[in-house]
Amino acid sequence: MSSLSLSGRVARATDLAPIAGIVVRLVGPASAFADLPNVQPVSQEWQISWTRQLTGFAGTRWDCWTKDVQASVPHMTWQQFCDDALTHNPALNPDHLFKADQTYLLPAESAAAPYTWSRQITNFAGSRWDCWTASVQNQVQGITWEEFRDAALAYNPQLNADGRLFKPDKAYLIPVNDPTPRAAITTLTDAQGNYSFTLGQQPAIYEIQVEVDQYARFVLPLSINGVITQPIMLIPQSSGTSAGPGMSGSVRSCRADYASLPDKARRVIDQALFMLGDDARVFDALPLDLQKMCYGWQFLSKPNDFHYKDIVCADLVSIALKVAGLDIAWGGATNPHMADYYHPDRGNTKIIEITDANDWLPGDVLVYGSGATNTRAGHVNLYVGPFSGADRSGTTYQLSAGVDVVEASLDFMSNGKEIGTGVIGCNLQRCIQGKRGIYTWVRHVRLRELAALFGR
Repeated sequence: MSSLSLSGRVARATDLAPIAGIVVRLVGPASAFADLPNVQPVSQEWQISWTRQLTGFAGTRWDCWTKDVQASVPHMTWQQFCDDALTHNPALNPDHLFKADQTYLLPAESAAAPYTWSRQITNFAGSRWDCWTASVQNQVQGITWEEFRDAALAYNPQLNADGRLFKPDKAYLIPVNDPTPRAAITTLTDAQGNYSFTLGQQPAIYEIQVEVDQYARFVLPLSINGVITQPIMLIPQSSGTSAGPGMSGSVRSCRADYASLPDKARRVIDQALFMLGDDARVFDALPLDLQKMCYGWQFLSKPNDFHYKDIVCADLVSIALKVAGLDIAWGGATNPHMADYYHPDRGNTKIIEITDANDWLPGDVLVYGSGATNTRAGHVNLYVGPFSGADRSGTTYQLSAGVDVVEASLDFMSNGKEIGTGVIGCNLQRCIQGKRGIYTWVRHVRLRELAALFGR
C-alpha cells in the first residue's frame, strides 16, 4: 500500500495572496504517525477553575501567589493570576489587597478530560446553546460552554452562513471524549505558501491547525485515506484600530470620502468595524478599559452565565464614540449601558435630533422604542456608512448587501433560539422602515461635537 499524503496552499482569504513561512500543524492518533520523524506527543491539557476558597489571609496578590498558588497551580503564570484574581474577586478592586475578614476565590488545577471534535450530528435545528444543552453539557467532560460556543464556529464554518443556527438538513461536528493518545507533526509554508506532509499507510481522521498572529485560528478535521489536497484560507484579524485606515480585520469602510473625513469620524468607523463578530471574541480583543464598559464585564466571575462577555447595544455605541475621543459623559438617571442614554428627550444638551431624512454622518445614533416617542428607548445602533469584508468570527459582508449600520444586542432567548450573541452589520433604510422588527418608532440623534466637526 502506498503512503498517504496531504498538501495544499495557504493564502489570505481577502485577496488570495500566498502566506509564506508559517507553521501548519497536523494532529491525529499517535499510532498513525508511527515511524515518522519529528513527531511530537500532544501534551496533557490542564483545566483551571476558580473554586478554592481562601479566608483569614491578608496581603498583596504577590503574597497570595507565593504562599497559596504558585506551587499548587503550576500551569498558571503569575501574570494570569495577577489579572484574573481581580476578575474573580471584585472585592479586591479598590486597593488590590486581601483582607483577613473576607473570603476569596483561588484557582485550582486538574487534568482536563481529552476530547476531539469528531462526533457528527444531523437532523438537529437550533442555536449553539440548544446544541450545548442537548448534546454536550453533562455529556462531554473538559469543555466549557464558552469554549464550545466559540469552537463550534471554527469546526462548522457553515454555521456562519446560516446566522449561527444549526439546520436539520446539514451535518455538524461536535466534541466527544476520546482518550486515544494523540500526536502532531508540523511543517512550514514555502515562498508560494505551499505546504505538504508525507504520512504513513494508516488512514485516519486528522486535524489541520494554523495559529498565527493577525489571522483567525484555522482548524479543519480531515479524513486522509489517499493523496489529499487541501487549500487553507486564513481570515485577517486586527488587534486594534491601528490595523489601518477604515479597516478592522478584513472589514473595510467603503465610503468614498473616508480619507477626507475628520479624524474622530474615521475613528468611530474603525472602532465599530473592529467590533464586528461574536461577543466573546470581540470582548477578548478589547483593552481592559473598554472591556469594563461592556455589560458582560460584571459576569466575568460566572463563565457559564448567559451574559458572560455580553456586549449590549448601547455598549457598542458608547465604546465607538469614546474611542474616537468624543464626549459621552452626560450623566443622568441612565448610563451608557442603556439605550435610553441616547434618547433625545432626556434634556441632554450634548446631543441633537436630526429630522432631515437625507442627513447622515458616521457616528449618528438610531434610537428605538415602543409606544409614545418620549417613552423609554429599548435599542440603539450606529450608522457608519457602507463597509465590506469578513469579521473576526467569519461572517462575510458583501458591498452589494448594502450594510452601513453596526449594532449589538443583549443576549436573550426567543422562541427557543439564542439571540444577540454578536455584533452585526445591517442596512440603514431597512432599520428605519422595519424598526428592527419589534419597535414602533425610531429617532435619529447626533452628538453636537460631531456635528461641529462637519460644520453643521
